[in-house]
Amino acid sequence: MRPLNLFLLCSLALHPFVVQGQNDSTAKPKRFRVSPLPVIYYSPETRLGFGALVAANFETTKHPDTLTKSSYAQTYFIYTVNHQYDWGTSTRIYMPENKFVFYGKFNYIFFPEYYYGIATEDPLSKKDTIQYNRIAADVRLYKKLKRHYFIGAATRFNHIAHVDGGTTGHFVEDKPLGYEGYWLWGFAPAFAIETRDNFVYPRKGFFLEVLYYLYPSWSGNSYGLQSFKLDVRKYFPVHWISPIDALAFQFLANVNTGDVPFKDLADIGGSYTMRGYYTGFYRYPNLYAFQGEYRTNVWKRLGFTVWLGGALTPEKWYTFFDHSFKFNAGVGLRIMINRKDRLNVRVDQGFGNKGQSGFYLDIAEAY
Repeated sequence: MRPLNLFLLCSLALHPFVVQGQNDSTAKPKRFRVSPLPVIYYSPETRLGFGALVAANFETTKHPDTLTKSSYAQTYFIYTVNHQYDWGTSTRIYMPENKFVFYGKFNYIFFPEYYYGIATEDPLSKKDTIQYNRIAADVRLYKKLKRHYFIGAATRFNHIAHVDGGTTGHFVEDKPLGYEGYWLWGFAPAFAIETRDNFVYPRKGFFLEVLYYLYPSWSGNSYGLQSFKLDVRKYFPVHWISPIDALAFQFLANVNTGDVPFKDLADIGGSYTMRGYYTGFYRYPNLYAFQGEYRTNVWKRLGFTVWLGGALTPEKWYTFFDHSFKFNAGVGLRIMINRKDRLNVRVDQGFGNKGQSGFYLDIAEAY
């Protein structure tokens, strides 16, 4: 979900609407737990917007068991007074005994955003406003091989259309690859290792995912594009302030070869990777990013986090230091709306280079 400037949570008032299992030992646990949140959005480029976000934790077994992880899904919709819209949904479904795992993410947007140039160390000098329609899908299906090891296949689709960058400005001057619109459809073999104890708030365990996307020529790829993606996460339980404290670490690699359309470049920023930067503030062919975070609960449903991170953005995958190191740091507030699944509303304030900062409100942890 895009970073929000204003987000109406009403979290305490919403607790009666959050369907959860009962605390007493005789009550039957709920298989489906829903957390609805209303949204009010404002930014200078969109003006006022309204919407809603709904998150759900659920079981795919008739009776919850320790062999099957809880599944998760969320969806949101935002509509602005300028008749712009942003819809997105994501889900991670664990079938009984985790024999199959399905991951899906879908977006349909018509929303303005800032353009900061391509592969430049001075993004502010390139600032412009663009608008486009986007339909995107990212789907992965895994089959368990043995214990925590999974193998599968992935596909991703990205269609950019009706691009409006005005008649003057940096975007039309730069004419980045794909500036008139494009579409890509890629396919990848996939491998994963999964030992996390919880998907939305992991306290211990390990996660690794490796994908290598190929884009056939018939799928809109006239660019010779291939993409390698690596996501590694490690979690350590600690008890420095509360019983549910955790240290969380993540390493990301996004490596592209061939010519890369501007909306498929490796970018930093947003509410997940390198919080503190506007999404796309830096756009390069390749990205290596690391972030570490301390998460704790301080009082009843309230908690906080602090994090540090950094990224390298090389022109080629092996020229690691040909551009400056991108640093980020931040603090966050957590409001737990579902104790059983440890589901939080997160309120984050991040900081980056060149005076960049970002305020984010979302649901579930960044990683």
